[in-house]
Amino acid sequence: MCLLQTGRFIPEKSNIWRDCVDGYYDWVKEHIHEGAPLNEADHCGDPPLVLAAGNGHTKVVELLLDEGADIQQCGLMKDTALQRAAHNGHYHTVKYLLEQGADVDTLDLGDNTALHWAAMRGHVEIVNLLLQNGADKNIKNKQEHLPIDLCKAIWSNSYKYVREILSH
Repeated sequence: MCLLQTGRFIPEKSNIWRDCVDGYYDWVKEHIHEGAPLNEADHCGDPPLVLAAGNGHTKVVELLLDEGADIQQCGLMKDTALQRAAHNGHYHTVKYLLEQGADVDTLDLGDNTALHWAAMRGHVEIVNLLLQNGADKNIKNKQEHLPIDLCKAIWSNSYKYVREILSH
């Protein structure tokens, strides 16, 4: 995929969703100035903020929120930007979203919270951060699993540390 031609922004070779995935701040800014939709999903069901957060592009997340993107927008599976960032281990993006008021206990389609995803993936620092910001470790998902139940060796080598944090 070639998005550059003589170093210029080429609109027909790009779109806001792709550039949010890749973290191309200047191009996302250009799309916004051209009137790109900030809260509409791409063909896979993911809106720009969820894509940027899920890939750890905190500066792009900041730009989108400053320009009016809905912090609680969600993807096809009803996962928010916070959940996607927590799932993928992007600490600074999670921290920024929490500072901006993201709901720490929003449920996705499977009734998982950001804490469920961070616990399952063994993201110790993110689990701590979510708990410090009021995440409820007693919420059960649709399979009746608490976040601590998802701490297993199959998902992460850090499961023991996350389990220890959640057991208190």
